[in-house]
Amino acid sequence: MGKNVIRLVDNSWYSESNANFPLPEGFLTSHGKYTPSDVLNLVNSVNGYTIEELSDNEDGGILVWPQSFEKSHDKLLKKTILECKIEEKKVKSLSTNNLVGYIGDGKAQIEINSRFCSNTDGNDYFLYHMLAKVFHANIVNMEVGEGSLKELNLLIFMFPRLLKEALIQGVYKLYTKKEYNDSNLRGTVSINRHIRNNEPANGKIAYSTREFCYDNSMTQLIRHTIEYIYTLPLGRTLLKGDKSIEECVRLITQLTSSYEKANRRKVMAENKKLVNHPYYTKYKVLQKICLAILKKERISHGSQNNNVHGLLIDMSWLWEEYIATILQDNLTGFKHYTDNESFKLFEKENDKRFQSVIPDYLCECENGYNIVADAKYIPLHKYDHLNADRASAVYYKTIMYMYRFHTNLGLLLHPCNKKDVEEIIDSNIENDIITCDYKIANDKDCHIYEIGFIVPEGNDSFKEKIEKMEMCFVEKITEIKSIYHKSF
Repeated sequence: MGKNVIRLVDNSWYSESNANFPLPEGFLTSHGKYTPSDVLNLVNSVNGYTIEELSDNEDGGILVWPQSFEKSHDKLLKKTILECKIEEKKVKSLSTNNLVGYIGDGKAQIEINSRFCSNTDGNDYFLYHMLAKVFHANIVNMEVGEGSLKELNLLIFMFPRLLKEALIQGVYKLYTKKEYNDSNLRGTVSINRHIRNNEPANGKIAYSTREFCYDNSMTQLIRHTIEYIYTLPLGRTLLKGDKSIEECVRLITQLTSSYEKANRRKVMAENKKLVNHPYYTKYKVLQKICLAILKKERISHGSQNNNVHGLLIDMSWLWEEYIATILQDNLTGFKHYTDNESFKLFEKENDKRFQSVIPDYLCECENGYNIVADAKYIPLHKYDHLNADRASAVYYKTIMYMYRFHTNLGLLLHPCNKKDVEEIIDSNIENDIITCDYKIANDKDCHIYEIGFIVPEGNDSFKEKIEKMEMCFVEKITEIKSIYHKSF
């Protein structure tokens, strides 16, 4: 390959003086025909820039899930990918945030794995597991290659779920020009075609009309994406195994009878302008993913003009969605709330409510004793204090939700690894589940529980281990919920 590949992990600080996270060799030495300046150029192109500033463009760009595909809060758009200190053309220190994935410019590439990435073989099994759960991907027996996120192509994971969500809104219909030559005139006569086909007179009329059609540029784009995914080693595995996804693929295949592989470039050009339909809102997201997958050369390998391209995933979002699937699958009573489902915090004298708030999860119990829960992609148990800004983001918001929904119990749900456990402060460990009970000062009845599970390491029966951890996680939540209800 000949290009510098720098591998990092999320939420970490690297420097020459940091024994746990020293700067990777690629920042300091040359490899092959490329020099450290190639890495430095790539770092400079993203250093300190926010997601909003590095937003995707028609030629690919850096795609960030979900910010590039869905409506996002301004706070999320202000996140940076990397922040570096550079002196004398050398990287002295570097910090990563909650984003994982890869970025490159054709000469150098930076891969950011989750901090749960295996040290033994370099594969990020926990990331793959969360992606499979959240995006409904069938990867029970999937073997990933050499720890490379680029080779796995994260975009492919997203396609099945987005296809399903789009078709729930209905198959995309579009006005299409149709040409006929019969006796049932119902459109505009095509004089030249009529003379060419119907002289001498044969009772037919050549005409054209605009009709709603399911076989259009959008459904063709989806079909081309499906056919391309089929050509990948793991493609058929991803699109089969889930009956609802199989049905979606079958429907698109049936409706696109005019599909021709040779028309792929033409179909992509017809979809250059993103749809903005008030009813088919999910198709804009799906359209972006399809185009990104079909532009695989630019997204995965950089481009000839050295523009930076890549794909990154917001791990805070992924962790929140992953926990939502666990809570939902195990019927815990918690509902996951998103931007489309908000509550009002304040009420004026005229009963007008304002100021939207959105808890991650809310369990509204019949006896009136609600429970709120927030997902946090940080090892909370490692700290017994945070500065005011961090505390505001971690604790104060949950306490506000507790007050708003009239509950004395809040849960903070987080992951951790074996290394984190070495720094545990005042926490209990049982079945690799960590719990810490905080009582709010001067209010002995108000509790915040931090609940986290220790992510197993390596590929040795990883799926079995993580599913066991999920069950223990749910059991602990259920146990705390039961104790809380009995206290009233």
